[in-house]
Formats: sequence, C-alpha cells, structure tokens
Amino acid sequence: MNSATSDFLNLSRWVAAFLVVFGHVYNISMDDYRNVVDPSLPLRAAHYFAGFGHMAVIVFFVISGFLIGGQTILNTTLKSFSMIDYLIHRFSRIYTVFIPALIVSFLIDRLGIQYFNETGIYTHPDPSFYSNSFGTNMAKHLSFNVFVGNLMQLQTIIVSSLGSNGPLWSLANEWWYYVLFGFCMLAYRSGLMLTRVIAGGAIMATISVLPLNISLWLVVWGIGAGVALLDRCWAGRPFFTGAAVMVGCLIAARWIDSRGMNTGVATQLALDLTVALGYSAAVVCAKNLKDRRKLGSLHRALASFSYTLYLVHFPAIVFLAAFMKDVLDIGFERPPSVATMIYAGALLAMLYGYAWIFAACTEAHTSAVRSRLTLAVPALLRRVNSVVHRNAFSKPSFTN
Repeated sequence: MNSATSDFLNLSRWVAAFLVVFGHVYNISMDDYRNVVDPSLPLRAAHYFAGFGHMAVIVFFVISGFLIGGQTILNTTLKSFSMIDYLIHRFSRIYTVFIPALIVSFLIDRLGIQYFNETGIYTHPDPSFYSNSFGTNMAKHLSFNVFVGNLMQLQTIIVSSLGSNGPLWSLANEWWYYVLFGFCMLAYRSGLMLTRVIAGGAIMATISVLPLNISLWLVVWGIGAGVALLDRCWAGRPFFTGAAVMVGCLIAARWIDSRGMNTGVATQLALDLTVALGYSAAVVCAKNLKDRRKLGSLHRALASFSYTLYLVHFPAIVFLAAFMKDVLDIGFERPPSVATMIYAGALLAMLYGYAWIFAACTEAHTSAVRSRLTLAVPALLRRVNSVVHRNAFSKPSFTN
C-alpha cells in the first residue's frame, strides 16, 4: 500500500467518523425536519449530510476488510499464519479502547439517569434520535448481564448495546468478522487436515448462530479484503474516475434511503453493497492521487482517534444534552435558528475534545498493549502446556 492510498484511507476514516457523529448531533439538536415549512439552504444541506451516518459505517467495514483481511492475506504469502498473533493484534486494537469505553459509558449513563433525566431523554427518548430493537428505555440496558454481553461482543445478538451506546452494534459485526476471517485463514494456511476440519466447522457453527444482519454483511467486509488484493495487481484508473463512481453510488443510496424505499434485509443489503463497491472503486484508484502529501499529516492526526470517537460519542451526546437542559435550561431538539447551529457546533466541539483526550489515554497506547500481550500470551500458553504435559505423563504414585 503506497502513501497515497494510506492518506486516502485516513481521510476516509475521519470523515466517516465525523458523518456518524454529525448525524447524531443533528438529530438531537434540530427539531423534526418534517415540521419545517420553508427550510433554508444550510438546513437542507445539514439534513442531507446527516443521512450518511449508516453509509459511513459501511465504509468502515470496507476499510477494515482492506486493512485487516487483505493485508493479512498478502503478508501470509511470505510467512505462515499464526492465529495467536492475529488474535493478539485484533484484541489489542479493539479492547484497548473498548473496555475503558464500556466502563465510562456505563458511569455516564448512570449519572445522567440519576441526576439529569427530567426530560425523560434516557427513559423515553425520541425514536428519531434513539432506537434499539431491545427497547428504547436506556435505563433497562445497564445491567451486569448486558455489560458482560457487550464485553463478549454479543450486543445485538443476545443482549442490547450497553445503555445509550447504540452505535456499538457495528463493533459486534466487526469483531465476529475478525473471528471468521481468522478461522478462514487457519483453514487455508494450516498444513494439518485436522486443523482445517476444525476451523471449517468453527466457521459453519459461527455463521449459523449469528443473526442474519451480521452474517450477510460479512460480504461487505470481504469486499474490502478483495480490494486489497486487487490493489496489489491492478494499476487502477485515475483517481477522479474512482471518486466519481463513489460519489454516484453514495448519492444514489442516499436518494433511495430518503424516500423510505430501503425496507427489508435484501434491499438494505443491496444498498450497502452499492456503497461498498462505490467506495472500493475510489480506494483502488487512490494510488494515482497527485499532490498527496499536502494534508497527509492532518488526515493521519484526525484518523488517529476516529475509532475512539465512534465508541464514546453517543453516551456523551445524551449526557451533555440532558445536563444542558436540566442545569442550564438549554433545550435540545430546537427549531432551526442561528442559536441552534451554535448549540450543535458546541456539542461537536465538546465531543471531539472529549474523544481526543480519551484516545490519548487509551488508543494511543495500543502498540504498547500489543507488545505486552505478544510477550505475555505465548509465555502463558507455554506455561499451561508444560503443566498439562507434566500432569498427563507423570507416573501415579500408590501407597499401601
């Protein structure tokens, strides 16, 4: 992967994260768009871009498949695949931020429910702002069982997302894609037939128990892995061509979504595949970008905490909105006005500051956590193997 593609991926990561956060800030800041009689051009633009949040998550899946799936395949052509190393890298990347995010989100929701719930934002939220297939009362999603279920990446599978943190649905998808891909690589690269059979059985068992909206969307993640392989062997087209395809696909998907035509799993999957393929066209042509180094450092800096921003922003939005309403008497879901724009801008600024600080304490230390696990896990496994071997082959002693 050359530097132009890397810069484009960094740009994509922080823009996708921004679109997700912007959509949520818009929904809690603005009154229902359908109630506006004559919306201004800025409001029309804000409403339009607020609708790209789900598509941004699809872009994240493609990027994940590209960076994790594709690069793992390419790297293992030069060396053997180690499931232990693979899982250490994935665990450190996800859980270095995820565990602190779960704890802090739980505490924030508890504080909000206890002290700042006069409007009922936690217990009776507006469906246009917060939805959850397990029920919209956020207070019911803060039990110990739900916390452990989220820790095990079972949100939307067995339990709800923790508290108000509905965006965690996509993390469960991504984690199980990592697991399935690891088993696929083990089945493909292992020289032992027994290992291949076990890995294949694990793949079938995992897919069979996952919900349809997770297992089917593995195709989207797989597209990203395929693009990484295509990127290695195809020179691509000028970036303008790939970008035009991407923009066309995004606009088409947004148009269909805005008209409520995406009812049903098949239609939603078709739309998401359109977004994934459109974005993939831009990725495979990104290597042909010119003057690529001008903003590379900025994109890298903004992308460096995009994962953290995604994980922690929603509980913070709810808490800030509830706090400002109950303590400062500054309401949310406001009619469109300059004051509402300032309110939304202030929310965005506070969220980005909060996420940047959170990332400095967590995500920035991912490499250090990975290094420690790389040393500790093999040593632990050797220790366990030694104990098992000793117990299995030690001679039993008999006493009269």
